[in-house]
Amino acid sequence: MKIISNTNSRKSLRECISDYTVIDLETTGFSPNSDEIIELAAVKVRSGRETARFNSLVCPQKPISRRITSITGITNKMTENSPAIDQIIEEYIDFIDGDIILGHNIVSFDRRFIENICKKLDLPPFENDALDTYYFAKRCGLNTPDLKLTTLTAHFGILHNNAHRALGDCIANYQCYEKLKECIAKKAQNKEYAV
Repeated sequence: MKIISNTNSRKSLRECISDYTVIDLETTGFSPNSDEIIELAAVKVRSGRETARFNSLVCPQKPISRRITSITGITNKMTENSPAIDQIIEEYIDFIDGDIILGHNIVSFDRRFIENICKKLDLPPFENDALDTYYFAKRCGLNTPDLKLTTLTAHFGILHNNAHRALGDCIANYQCYEKLKECIAKKAQNKEYAV
């Protein structure tokens, strides 16, 4: 398996790696411009093994809607004594460091939220390269009804506690990615033998 280093060029990568940080956010909606982060999580992985975790609720400026609470289970009461995003984002970015970040729909969602908050707070740009497990699942050609993270974890028999909570999704996504790497390796091996 080829290990690649982060070049801080904000690439979307397609190669299998063994050292990375899985990230996941819960938010008040889908727009990085108008919605807010309400939970941050990250799981650091070295040589394919989890080595450290980061998790924090975040107190938004606007109330969390009932719809978001019904999806995430995160309530306004849960976040009221949590740090505001400007108090916690630098600690989160420091935890991630220069790692390649991994997530499900990370390129179109999570990374955009972090980039946007860094811009708003006049912090250095968040330019970590990213690996999106959605695209890895697509490459595997799995026989699943869709490519949602919950569908993938069910397909691989991975226990997915606390779906739609940031840390639970990070842990599930890490385990899912390791299975996806096996799937891609098998496909590559079969292709070699077919030649």
